[in-house]
Amino acid sequence: MGKYGILGLILFIIVLYDGRRRILQSGSVHYPRATPEMWPEIIEKAKEGGLDVIETYVFWNYHEPVKGQYYFEGRFDLVRFVKTVHDAGLFVHLRIGPYACAEWNYGGFPLWLHFIPGIQFRTINGPFQAEMERFLAKIVNLMKEENLFASQGGPIILAQVENEYGNVEWAYGVGGELYVKWAAETALSLNTSVPWVMCSQSDAPDPIVS
Repeated sequence: MGKYGILGLILFIIVLYDGRRRILQSGSVHYPRATPEMWPEIIEKAKEGGLDVIETYVFWNYHEPVKGQYYFEGRFDLVRFVKTVHDAGLFVHLRIGPYACAEWNYGGFPLWLHFIPGIQFRTINGPFQAEMERFLAKIVNLMKEENLFASQGGPIILAQVENEYGNVEWAYGVGGELYVKWAAETALSLNTSVPWVMCSQSDAPDPIVS
């Protein structure tokens, strides 16, 4: 469960943002699945339904369709989406991954990744780790530049690295175990000052929340 654990994480959020006891309810809104013009209404309806936190994946294949060429316009304007959530008075759980699943083509991985010589996805593999670390840093730095982490006064109170890897880790053997540790260390090194989550990952090392 990591250093925080579920109860510890709730208390962290309460103490940092609220000053009173309450459980924060979260739900998912995937920004590319609607137009920016629709986001305010969708988020407002989520708020009316009792949500406090909006979760979203970050979709690598659309943000970097060609290696080194980034796209954050229109439905993929992640900064605008996070700011829209903030304007509604809600928090954000940013699930960077970069593996998303989400019934999204190739799990959100860009197709060009497949053609890097010697690459193996989601395990201890130099080419994959280099690309994953680069994309994680790109997104984290983009959020920092816009002061969007809670530690900067923004709405992002949680960040996620990887996604439901615990369901397939057994297939990677020792490489999978080492990958979990590496992914956690890489995320923490980005210094977001908010807790990191590894969804469905019982062996996530402290202080990662699982």
